Amino acid sequence: MARTTAASSGILVLTVCLTLALVSCKQKAGPIKAAGDKEAPVITSLKESGLPCFKCHPYERFAAAEKDGFSHTKHLGFGVHCNQCHLIKPHREMALNRETCSNCHNMNVIAFNGSSMNVQFSHKNHAAKFGCRECHPSPFQMKKWSGRITMEEMYKGGNCGKCHNGKAAFSAKDCAKCHKNMAALTKDFSYPSQGMSPAIFSHQVHTAMFECGKCHTSLFKYKKGGSGMKMDDLYQNRFCGKCHNGEGAFATSECQNCHK
Repeated sequence: MARTTAASSGILVLTVCLTLALVSCKQKAGPIKAAGDKEAPVITSLKESGLPCFKCHPYERFAAAEKDGFSHTKHLGFGVHCNQCHLIKPHREMALNRETCSNCHNMNVIAFNGSSMNVQFSHKNHAAKFGCRECHPSPFQMKKWSGRITMEEMYKGGNCGKCHNGKAAFSAKDCAKCHKNMAALTKDFSYPSQGMSPAIFSHQVHTAMFECGKCHTSLFKYKKGGSGMKMDDLYQNRFCGKCHNGEGAFATSECQNCHK
């Protein structure tokens, strides 16, 4: 009887061991991988991708197909370029190969015609001296007119003024270097006045004596009428009155010198 019980126990143990072995083999079944093979990482939340979008936006809302999902149109409207959000490999390596951009874009000369004194910017000349990363995406985004370029900002070291400061490159105040057509400045400016004839200002006479930076932009904005000048201001030595005070030049009280 004891032998029968022992035999039954042995059979039970053997059965359990065989069952566990079969289950274990079934779980491990699958293709045999080489020692050097690695599985591609599974990104459940694109925060792991390093894209800056998800510092502000949760991935769940970005991926949603509902009306509150991510809007490319809205972000492009802010002047944001693709490579400022997406890790686009060719654009990341542009600085190493200056010809990459030219494969898709014709950027020899870029015309800026937003004012009466147009500018022809030679992208070709600048690209021959510097890599793309010297200028993009800061201080310039990779989209024409995506950022506001003003002379005031240049004088403070912004946009073109980052290099054109009179040290690294010629000063931004040397207007004729970029504005080849200065014909707009040879004409007299006429400022209407109530009860008197218009005040006539000769820009040509003044530029013959002074550089542009003498008046712009500390006294006058680069836009006719944009400074809101009034006679009361002149009497307080502002605008024209800074020089026309009877010492540096004739006084503003000598009306007939301007109001012909």
